[in-house]
Amino acid sequence: MRADMWVTLPGMTAPTRVRRTQAERRAATRAALLDATIDALVEHGYANVTSAQIVQRAGVTRGAQAHYFSTKAELVVEALRHLTDKLMADLEARPIKSGPSEQERYAAMLDRLWALHHESVFIAALELWVAARTDLELRENLTRFAREFTATTAALAVDMLPEMSSRPDFRAQMELAMSSMRGLAMHQSVDTPRNINRAWGLVREQLLAVAAN
Repeated sequence: MRADMWVTLPGMTAPTRVRRTQAERRAATRAALLDATIDALVEHGYANVTSAQIVQRAGVTRGAQAHYFSTKAELVVEALRHLTDKLMADLEARPIKSGPSEQERYAAMLDRLWALHHESVFIAALELWVAARTDLELRENLTRFAREFTATTAALAVDMLPEMSSRPDFRAQMELAMSSMRGLAMHQSVDTPRNINRAWGLVREQLLAVAAN
């Protein structure tokens, strides 16, 4: 990792070296590790991913990896949280364009969440869910992440759908929607995108019908 970068200030012809702070260097190292971990999970799977693969991708030392994350389970779950946070921030930064009714906004939110299940974050999460069945430490870390993700999604829904989210059955509707998406997305490795998207269309219709009642 570089401790500085070059910039050219207005009115200057020669580049000037601007040194990053220690906090900035640490943040960059940590982010590189987390991004590399997701890539390694997607390519190799949880059972086969190694620290050596991750640090090589990240361009950092083994010592740096051990400094920030003491165990493999801690690293992979934090990487999942890191990527999910970035995706959710992007979701919040780009308001969903839809009609004025909450039903239309709910449909748009479902579509955006469904798209999320085709990102690297879902493939990585799927690897961890399977491995967590026999890995207690991973399961404990993943359980905490799942609670945090549910809370983040719920908060987003409240902001977008204030009236609908006040209904007593809304939480159950969201849980049904997310479970349906996960179930369909898990078929990506054994079915064609056309069949999966067709099934999602049918499920989407049912979810919207439930929300309309």
